[in-house]
Amino acid sequence: MGWCLPHTLLTRVYWMKLFRPNAAAVTATLVLATLAPQAAAVERVAVNHDYVKQIAAEVAKEPYEAPREQVTSYFRKLGYDEYRRIQFIPDSSLWRGDSLPFQVQFFHPGYLFNQTIELHEFTPTHTQPIPFSVKFFNYQELKPSFWARRGLNYAGFRVIHELNQPGKWDEVISFLGASYFRALAQGQRYGISARGLALNSGGPAAEEFPSFIEFWLGKPDAAAKSLTIHALLDSKSACGAYTFVVTPGGETTIEVQASLFFRHAVEVPGLAPLTSMFWYGEASPHRYGDFRPEVHDSDGLLVAPDADTRLWRPLTNPTGVQRSDFAAPALAGFGLLQRDRAPRSYEDLEASYQLRPSVWVETIGRWPAGRVRLVELPTDNEFADNMVAFFIPDQPVAPGQSLELAWRLHWTNAPVFGGAPGWIRSTRRTIHDGAANRTRFVVDFEGLKPELVPANAELSPDIVTAGPAKLEHVHVVRNESDGSWRLVMAFSAAPDAPLTELRARLKLGDKVVTETWAMAWKP
Repeated sequence: MGWCLPHTLLTRVYWMKLFRPNAAAVTATLVLATLAPQAAAVERVAVNHDYVKQIAAEVAKEPYEAPREQVTSYFRKLGYDEYRRIQFIPDSSLWRGDSLPFQVQFFHPGYLFNQTIELHEFTPTHTQPIPFSVKFFNYQELKPSFWARRGLNYAGFRVIHELNQPGKWDEVISFLGASYFRALAQGQRYGISARGLALNSGGPAAEEFPSFIEFWLGKPDAAAKSLTIHALLDSKSACGAYTFVVTPGGETTIEVQASLFFRHAVEVPGLAPLTSMFWYGEASPHRYGDFRPEVHDSDGLLVAPDADTRLWRPLTNPTGVQRSDFAAPALAGFGLLQRDRAPRSYEDLEASYQLRPSVWVETIGRWPAGRVRLVELPTDNEFADNMVAFFIPDQPVAPGQSLELAWRLHWTNAPVFGGAPGWIRSTRRTIHDGAANRTRFVVDFEGLKPELVPANAELSPDIVTAGPAKLEHVHVVRNESDGSWRLVMAFSAAPDAPLTELRARLKLGDKVVTETWAMAWKP
């Protein structure tokens, strides 16, 4: 997929709030010759996380004001194909003529992207606004009037870098819509998204969509390996300061520092949220008449509730909204991963789902006790982001309360992030396995090398059920063709039985040698 708008339950575009904090005294005025022929105030100030945090703290003390309408009706009414005709002119990229390792390009507002943002450039000693210019865009056969182009601002931006080969400038990260952003490592295609903050995602209360309303882009030096971006987030219930340190490469990392201030109590505050798409996979009951074996941007949720334990939850496309919580008393990380990297699993020569990023959230510092929540929404196509994962602290947030957190996002192809050596390569199932109310699960484990688990070893299954399901059959066998190990389980329950939480792992004697398979099942 290209850049697609997430599921209607997961996103909503807000109008830009016309907010400008009281600035320090203006020390100089200059023309941004590389940007637009209009004056821009230069402030002599050190822009860092504390600078944006102070702004966020002051904004949070004021009543929230919904953003005013800013984008003209001509651009709001554009269709998808019309909007795509508006192309940013590469020669207008920020820092294009400075021989720097990063450049920035801008998104035009319109179609579904009618929230606009304020942009600034900063150096170690100064900051200045980046004004909007229609001269940066090729409108092709579109003919917007002078008045349609008045008062516009940018909808978002993307950072480009010589990611895959010298002399070829590719996208590394994009910010567009509410608090959504996406990134890429070498050789990847866009798929999963991250967000700054999710509030009441998946219900039961109505979801609220905070928005990044202002950004500060740090001008890098010629030898820089990373780019620093600061952002101000605002919504009815919360305001926040964010710092992103983006380091592209074979694995792209984004270090995130967040300072959050809450105006109102929030029932479900979702921290470090990830959003992805799962239509169907190897364990799905049907394929909607499609020729492809699997269609998804991510195939499972990996949770590290502590430094040693790993839980793997295969994603599903449920018939209704499904919420699953995983207790995390000392969270080490979580992520939505695309473990299946075989092109034959997808047979899609255009979408290339095997190239979609996995994203792992690595906690920095000690996080409060809480739980990782997975929200799965039903979908009948591949164009809606219907998977959301985020962390919820056990201690409720209260009005006037602030929260400081840091994490590192890994945009990667890696299938594992610590834990036991055995990881779950695939989950398959047989529905109505000899009976209408019985399902057989076949789980394959990779990574159990012979020096760790000899070929003649006897691995024992450790299975736990929380619900009415009955374990009817289980056995473990080694796959001699590739050295993996297979766990086969059959469960039964009454036709009207509620969901049962299933957990399973393999042990060698008393030692756990695999991560834990976790599945919610009903007949």
